[in-house]
Amino acid sequence: MSDRIIPFDADRRARRTRDPDTPASRQRPPVPRVPDFARADATWLQARDIAFLLEIDGHDPDDASLITEGIPPALEALLEREGVAARVAGETGGWLNISPHLYFHVMLRRLLPAPGNYLQRRVIRYLANLLSLFVRTDRLYRVQPGEDESFEYLVDLLAEAAESEPERQFLVHAHLGNYALYLAGIGRGWVEYRRRYGRSALGLDYYQDMGRRAYRQAAEHRLARELELQPVFSYLSQQFDRYADALLRLGTARAPSGN
Repeated sequence: MSDRIIPFDADRRARRTRDPDTPASRQRPPVPRVPDFARADATWLQARDIAFLLEIDGHDPDDASLITEGIPPALEALLEREGVAARVAGETGGWLNISPHLYFHVMLRRLLPAPGNYLQRRVIRYLANLLSLFVRTDRLYRVQPGEDESFEYLVDLLAEAAESEPERQFLVHAHLGNYALYLAGIGRGWVEYRRRYGRSALGLDYYQDMGRRAYRQAAEHRLARELELQPVFSYLSQQFDRYADALLRLGTARAPSGN
């Protein structure tokens, strides 16, 4: 893991990549009607994902009548089948032509207890979508795609939220929660290494506290209600450690062959 991923020193400032001679408003796209991290409940499975699921279920993956965008109810149950999880996890070998979203969705279902209600299924879809975005390093450091300014440190995101207009403030709080969860999960080994060997005073509890607070603030925003994300953010705030632990285990899982 790159040293750049982890924001260790909360006392260091002015590390943003914004050109001081260029107004921030010229470098930021407008707040989108539906931010990319909020698109988890859309028809997210691609045709190649559905073909993959149908093939495992014994159907002809070339049958065009069965391959449509979205996720028919009959396919939902396939996501929890052990055969699907084993294939996605790479245990049976072979090249996989699936999307990152499907990979993360299936792996999270495997690493977490079976979702007991609709909200828990929504949270898994939200996190799978988020991780599929964060496979691009430039997205990991930006409040939204298309911005020139990047943020490596949680404390800088806090400052950005305090200085932002209400709609952007929602984006910053949501990103701060998402980024902190990523660091407390997939990035935890590096966080603990830095703490253990004295290169940082910040431990896991710092990222946990920052993430919980950011998700709670995002949940309280008007846009969270309009995007129907309020229950997702509230639940992630309450269950932050549980999902961070799942991401930690995901970080050691074998990635699929393919893209």
